[in-house]
Amino acid sequence: MTQFSSLDPMAIWRELTAQWEKNTNEFANETMASDPFRQGMHGGMNASLTAQKTLGELMARYLTLLNLPTRADIQALGEQLQRIDDHLADIRRAMEGGRSPAASATATAPPIKPRRTKQPPAPPQPTAAAKAPARKRPAGKRTR
Repeated sequence: MTQFSSLDPMAIWRELTAQWEKNTNEFANETMASDPFRQGMHGGMNASLTAQKTLGELMARYLTLLNLPTRADIQALGEQLQRIDDHLADIRRAMEGGRSPAASATATAPPIKPRRTKQPPAPPQPTAAAKAPARKRPAGKRTR
């Protein structure tokens, strides 16, 4: 430790903290450079990745049994929606720019009307009640 001209407690604390950090960094660097540490970290990472993969497969099976979508299903759906969105954006740009094949075809030819295949309903047939003469009200009675 260096000698301080003044007895500032904060300066002493900063010096001690800096010395502790330096020693800790040296120890950590030496430890991480050793082969046993690297092998241990490699084994730990492999075990973690294997457990994660196994858990993912089990979860996918469980969700399939419950008839729920898996993460892969949701990702595929998202990609498909993105392709549809891109395609619609291309169509919109083409329509706005007047470059669409449909726009050029309608500019030269008259619009094609759909064929009318549905016939209007037949007029109603007179029923027996309609053929009967209407009753006349007596003259002295009023209706409200």
